Amino acid sequence: MDRTLTAFRCWLERGLSPRRNEARREFLRQQRPVILMGRGKSGTRLMAWACSKLGLSLGTSASLPAGDIDHRPFREVIKVLARRNLDVQTLGEVREAELILFQKSAYEAAHWLRLQPGGEHGWGWKWPETYLLAPYVFATFPHGRYIHMVRDGRDIAFKHHSTDDASRKLGRAVLAHLGVSGAPRYLQNAVSWEFQVNSYRTFAQVIPPAQRFEMTYEQFCSDPQGMMQSIAEFLHLPMTDACRAYIDGTLTAGQIAQYRDADPVQLAAVEARIGPTLKALGYHLSMPAGSAP
Repeated sequence: MDRTLTAFRCWLERGLSPRRNEARREFLRQQRPVILMGRGKSGTRLMAWACSKLGLSLGTSASLPAGDIDHRPFREVIKVLARRNLDVQTLGEVREAELILFQKSAYEAAHWLRLQPGGEHGWGWKWPETYLLAPYVFATFPHGRYIHMVRDGRDIAFKHHSTDDASRKLGRAVLAHLGVSGAPRYLQNAVSWEFQVNSYRTFAQVIPPAQRFEMTYEQFCSDPQGMMQSIAEFLHLPMTDACRAYIDGTLTAGQIAQYRDADPVQLAAVEARIGPTLKALGYHLSMPAGSAP
């Protein structure tokens, strides 16, 4: 969807139905969705299914095992906007025409989610590409609740996702934006992870602390019951037997630090590239400084 065409459509909509547009915006401002934030392959799939077991309506379905919201129009709008707004890092940089497009799609998704089972307990969604649109999401949902999950970037470096896949439009845009289109895939993955994590962490400072829940995949795997109990309390929901059963049968501490099986030379290159961010997040480097080729 061309940005000029989008701007024209949004201008036309504002001119023809300003009251409808403002009513939609105000409705969304009053909502308190639960939005799962994290780069793909960071454990957000597990979190989405676990939260759905708490009774939330996240639009999950058996047809999408990844736990993504089963509302394709909304997912597609997010992908398009993410690709076109990689330079938007603050609320002041949000483009009005793009915001209107996001809010129109979010409005439709919100009404659909509120009608799904569990909608009366709360609603939200998981779709990793949303991670790239934090300013637009918060501008739309200033009272939203944001669960942020980070996974060790070394694990991510050896896992693929659309946000670093050069065969996809979004992946090509991210890699070009970061200047790593010609880098080895494991470095592309690592740099994309670093960009997404740092962009969100910087922006999240404007989100009130009471609306944010920060966690790591490693914490989730090491103490799934304790973490889900904390999340349930954050969401003001009771812990459920269904949630306990799901995480007991899904998560183990053996799922962390999978990078240890990676090629040592590649791992050293990854640590050399994203080491400062890893350390800032509390991860310990395994390679001596200067060991990368």
